[in-house]
Amino acid sequence: MRILLVSEQAADFQLLESLCTELNQPGVELSWCKAELAALRAINLRLFQLVIWGQVQTLSLSRQLLAELYRQHPGIPVILLTDNLPQATDLSSEADDSQTATSLDILLRNSLSVDALRHSIEFVGMRPAATDQLLDPLTGLGNRQQFREQMARLLALGSRPDAIGLLLIDVDQFKKVNASYGQGAGDALIQLIAERIRSQLSAYQQLTRIGGNEFAVILQNATTSVEAEARQRCEKIIQAMAKPFPVAQHAVKMTLSIGIAMNSASSITVDNILANADMAMRIAKQESGSNFQFYTHDMTNAAQKILKLEAEIRQGIRREEFELYYQPRIDIKQNRIVGAEALIRWNHPARGLLAPSQFIAVAEESGLIVPLGYWVIHSACKHLNELASKGHVDVQIAVNVAFKQFQDRNFVATVANILDKHGISPGRLEFELTETTMMIEGHAVDRSLRQLSELGIDISLDDFGTGYSSFAHIQRLPISALKIDRSFINSVSSNEDDATIVKALINLAHSLSMQVIAEGAETPEQLEFLCLNECDQVQGFYFSKAIDFSSLKVLLIDETFVDKHIQAMIDNSARSS
Repeated sequence: MRILLVSEQAADFQLLESLCTELNQPGVELSWCKAELAALRAINLRLFQLVIWGQVQTLSLSRQLLAELYRQHPGIPVILLTDNLPQATDLSSEADDSQTATSLDILLRNSLSVDALRHSIEFVGMRPAATDQLLDPLTGLGNRQQFREQMARLLALGSRPDAIGLLLIDVDQFKKVNASYGQGAGDALIQLIAERIRSQLSAYQQLTRIGGNEFAVILQNATTSVEAEARQRCEKIIQAMAKPFPVAQHAVKMTLSIGIAMNSASSITVDNILANADMAMRIAKQESGSNFQFYTHDMTNAAQKILKLEAEIRQGIRREEFELYYQPRIDIKQNRIVGAEALIRWNHPARGLLAPSQFIAVAEESGLIVPLGYWVIHSACKHLNELASKGHVDVQIAVNVAFKQFQDRNFVATVANILDKHGISPGRLEFELTETTMMIEGHAVDRSLRQLSELGIDISLDDFGTGYSSFAHIQRLPISALKIDRSFINSVSSNEDDATIVKALINLAHSLSMQVIAEGAETPEQLEFLCLNECDQVQGFYFSKAIDFSSLKVLLIDETFVDKHIQAMIDNSARSS
């Protein structure tokens, strides 16, 4: 057992050293730290299993030293070496206020003996296992259990409303680090982030790690208001995160989203305040990181609406209230419709026809995107067979696939069963996924894409140019087409930079033997630019908005549909010149 003595007096060390020698107990090692804040901070307290608290001149210094002790090593057992019981009572009260998990014992100097020291060490040593249960093994911080115990004790004291605050800190996009550099790099990054956050807290504010990439800080007894203290701490923490972290020989910038909640009512529980902070954190996360939000009651109302919408989506799937609309894709070299992108709509019984923007985010967050996604694939395959029965055997349907669908272990097997059930031939069905999906799920997506390609499904990369994927990564995957994001297409006829980017993307795709699909083409000028630069396919309002399946079948037999739009483009170009 490594024991640390914190004392102003060398005499305390000499006394305890002689007693430890007389203990005749192998493995007991005593070290001395002078009772100074700088000295205590310079020591790695994680190396010690026990602290003996000796002579410290003032109670205020004791408070500072105790705060630093528990900041570095929450739950470490402490023996108070004192001259009188009243003094020990004051100090033990301070220790109890700072840390709920500590084992405490008291030794009086005038009755100190080898037996007394042995019994005291045995007493506080009875709880090491319980103490370890309250620590996060990766960072050495308190864990979720310790956080809940500390928060519960503070709330039980009946503090006035808004006297206690909680910072719930989430590391944004942390999963990308594990996917890109491995779990070891992720663990090292968590340790660096924890230390950087902790450096921005006061001596009395304890950081705990309550989840894989989530931390919590309890605020209380602020010199100003707790709300003002919370705002100040959040600003300092976010500012401290601005400097990149060294990860696997790379400089990686990370951001945090912080939710703040207060004990706004005397009846609030740990679960209540944690849920409130979580809601505020999720709102902060919508601001793309480096943001903090205070909880408001409006957030609860919004959360209740989301829960209601989740229930309605679940019911809508059972009642088959969803419908596929299609936006045609035109081959501008052959001047004909060669495919269509499937876009889901919801025939809501009370709110009418709803666009994806009104429900897809909730479906993804709740995981309902998985059963909804399977319904989309089933429906698209049914429509493919109906088109084939009418002679449109070479028309392809593209289906959007969300990253949570790839998290389903049975995704590829289920898709294979759907294809087999409907008898879909290779090349008829296409899956579109975004660069974000490909990067978030990493190797799992890569493996699934290869398996899906073996099933005869074409793969296209949607919103290309807006994500983080590397050309080398794309080249290794079975991707048959790149879809250029509409944000570039919007201004190709008016912005030279965007025009240059689109030309480069078309050339890149062709050099990789991939098709190029431009989405969001709305004007004859945009279409003319894409034709001149040998884009393969186009979809957008210039040709058609998203239409229901019956309307798509009508367009497919209209032999003049594409030609009319191409001629309108030619006429517009002639007038302009």
